[in-house]
Amino acid sequence: MFALPLTLLALSGFSLGAPTQEPLNTPAEIKDSPEFPLPPPLPFNGTIPGVDYDLIAKLKTSPNAVTRLALLKDTDFAFDFISPPNIPGIEFRGEGGFFVNAQGLSMPALIENGMSLSVAFTKPWYVTPSSYSQYMTDKTTNSDLHSGFNTPHTHPSATELALVVKGRMITEFVLGTGARKIRNEHNTWGMAVFPQGSLHLEFNPDCTDMIFIAAFNSEDPGANFPAETLFQLDDDFAGLALGLEFLPGADIDKFRHLVPATLAQGVDSCLRRCGIKKNEL
Repeated sequence: MFALPLTLLALSGFSLGAPTQEPLNTPAEIKDSPEFPLPPPLPFNGTIPGVDYDLIAKLKTSPNAVTRLALLKDTDFAFDFISPPNIPGIEFRGEGGFFVNAQGLSMPALIENGMSLSVAFTKPWYVTPSSYSQYMTDKTTNSDLHSGFNTPHTHPSATELALVVKGRMITEFVLGTGARKIRNEHNTWGMAVFPQGSLHLEFNPDCTDMIFIAAFNSEDPGANFPAETLFQLDDDFAGLALGLEFLPGADIDKFRHLVPATLAQGVDSCLRRCGIKKNEL
């Protein structure tokens, strides 16, 4: 039910920047666009490159913690958020910043330990850093500024604790149909809780960096971004859900590619505060 507002926000002139994707049943001109946000679904019997399936299977079937420990090297118990493993899904990037995720598939030592951790670097401007030092030392002007907005999503398998370690963060969540919206503002060292399965968002309202750490009570919290995954449904159903049944079926593609990437940019109030002129359609 929250997909239509996000689509309309995208239509209002946001500049998007997700990597090129390969969704199913999408025209070539959309499929080849660098602005298309949807990740390709993992096909039946597919595997993720870089994941040690054999090790994970042994860890999951190991009889106890001592035998699991014997399967792992010392270095398996350390994770570098600045130079993470090169595994698809470990980093999520958008024009508002990027996430790095330490989860079971990227850090096997977490398997059967029921915890994972993510770090979100949200910027009022966006670069493609080759390293963290490069990221932190790049210079900006007002014309480069864009607010970091982690678009509404759920974690089907975990509750999230989000701790702000730099800057200020606005959060909202809705637990489910019939529940009221919960909204809060968090300063540095403030924390938000998002119950398992709740639809929630994080937003950097200022013209400075905002970094938060997200802890989960599962090594596989999962993530579902309804505004993006909605368009994996058949066009007719996606159109009905958006209230676009008055459009010819083919026209759904005019909206599909405008859905913002996971970390989007550009709420109007922030654009005004930072002195940025909104892009024209």
